[in-house]
Amino acid sequence: MNQRILGLVLIAAIFCAIGCSKNVKVSGKVTFPDGSPLTVGKVTFETATYSASGQLKEDGTYTIGSLSDNDGLPPGLYKVFIAGAMKQDGTKNMNVQTPGATTSMAMPMFTLAVATKFTKADTSGITCDVKRSMTFDFEVEPPGQ
Repeated sequence: MNQRILGLVLIAAIFCAIGCSKNVKVSGKVTFPDGSPLTVGKVTFETATYSASGQLKEDGTYTIGSLSDNDGLPPGLYKVFIAGAMKQDGTKNMNVQTPGATTSMAMPMFTLAVATKFTKADTSGITCDVKRSMTFDFEVEPPGQ
């Protein structure tokens, strides 16, 4: 009988843990001080043991996904940063040497789309306390600021 009660308590604890750790929807918009949207990169929410991100769209909006594109993330305190915020800034002709030949190729050039501080969790200065489905809008600075 004691094993049966212990088993039921264990099953109840497992269901509670699963139910209590449900992901919550997180979305928002990233803009510059002039109101224009950041359109490249991923908004990343990170803890010491967990990370989830959402691709920025043309209008600057994002939705966070853990295992899929928009399944949210567990409640908690997160540091936030922008990953991969690079924009193509023209091309540059470069000589590429291969055995027996040199070929000139047009290589795309990329530059950061945001100030460097926003590209790392420890320097962005952005934290979010996720408790329920929430919208987090952020203002970032352009490069060089």
